[in-house]
Amino acid sequence: QLCYEPSVVAYTILLRAYGNASKIELAEEAFLEMLEAGVEPDAVACGTLLCVYARRGRHGDMMLFYAATRRRGVAPPVSAFNFMLSSLQKHRLHGKVIHLWKHMMEMEEANNVVPNHFTYTVVIGSFVKAGLLEEAMDVLGKMRASRLVPEEATYSCLISLSSRHGRGEQVVMLYEEMRAHGIVPSNYTCASLLALYDKSEDYSKALSLFSEMERSRVVIDEVIYGILIRIYGKIGLYDDAQRTFEEIVSAGLLSDEQTYVAMAQVHMNARNYDKALQVLGLMRSRNVKPSKFSYGALLRCHVAREDIAAAEDVFRALCKYGLPDVFCCNDLLRLYVKLGQLEKASAFILKMRKEDIQLDEALCMTVMEVCCKSGMITDADKILKEMNNGGVTMKSSTMVSIIEMYARNRTSVMQEQDSSSKALACQTDSSALNATLKSLLDTPGGSSIACQLIRKLAREGEETRYHTDHGVHA
Repeated sequence: QLCYEPSVVAYTILLRAYGNASKIELAEEAFLEMLEAGVEPDAVACGTLLCVYARRGRHGDMMLFYAATRRRGVAPPVSAFNFMLSSLQKHRLHGKVIHLWKHMMEMEEANNVVPNHFTYTVVIGSFVKAGLLEEAMDVLGKMRASRLVPEEATYSCLISLSSRHGRGEQVVMLYEEMRAHGIVPSNYTCASLLALYDKSEDYSKALSLFSEMERSRVVIDEVIYGILIRIYGKIGLYDDAQRTFEEIVSAGLLSDEQTYVAMAQVHMNARNYDKALQVLGLMRSRNVKPSKFSYGALLRCHVAREDIAAAEDVFRALCKYGLPDVFCCNDLLRLYVKLGQLEKASAFILKMRKEDIQLDEALCMTVMEVCCKSGMITDADKILKEMNNGGVTMKSSTMVSIIEMYARNRTSVMQEQDSSSKALACQTDSSALNATLKSLLDTPGGSSIACQLIRKLAREGEETRYHTDHGVHA
């Protein structure tokens, strides 16, 4: 009206007002009106509408409008980029955060779009959430080059991801850099470090870190106490583990299943199986929901006590959570073998085969032992073939033990068969045995080990012929 001439500043103020009132449709109408009036939107105006979309989570419209601004050669200010990045991250759209970050890097020099502390923090967080450690560390390098100091949370997530990737030296470097900046680590950061030291068996550093945490007055939570109990148990400080566990109980912090299991494992390491059962019983009495993790510990305890009935009850409970892991299967099978329950062991093997449980090296060794002791030569042959075809990685010592058991079992069975059955048996098991011998030959020093094994079997009177494509004969 009158002598008023449209201005991009006035329209920008209007866009911001509509955005604050969550009137997106009116903001869009105002922007179109600005274009119809011949007013060219600048970076601030475009950035304001982008912030309006980001605030309301309208990411589809936001990215479409962002693409349009790029086509017009308009680079939004860094504040608008930060708003978009933050909104995308809050909705766990980490791929889009990374995509937008790459655009920022393209614009950085040409349009003076310089990332600030907030930008780096959000982008590193999304790279970490996406599991992209190298890329996250690259962004950290750019942040350092800008002379910006990351927050504790940024260091913490990088330390956690580095630990999961087994980058122990990088974890220590990040931690020392953080401490050099005078940043006090959070209990989450300390838990990641303690878990790494526990895994790498660097217990002196773990205890040193715990002392440092006490000096820095870092709040020690149940997770840290649980790791500490586990470490005490591994280095034989059972009294310290018990004292720490009692402190958790007194402080009212005891609620995590893993803490109970850690203490129970300490007692099992000390062969105090009754105390281990007491701890796991305390867990049940406090209505802590058990999982496969605690049932596995309970199974190991009953196996150590050689209580077949209790072990079988726990194993049945484990099966309600799906297929038990190979460690639990091996524990129960070893118990059957130890107590001479070969019928139960054989039935258990058939059940495992029916449920298609994949054997690992230890379980395969136990299964072959049962088959050989029970005279199950056909099953032994099938399992040996499946093991070779399935690519089970085994140490040479395990292969030697399996070949010895297999050869002796076959010989004893063949002595009880007629000539036609013997010929069939030789045809049946030679391929499986030769495949295992071939695998042994492929290991470092395998040829020497194989020759020693063949000579040993020959001395013991084994009438077995070994032949492979590698030219080894007996």
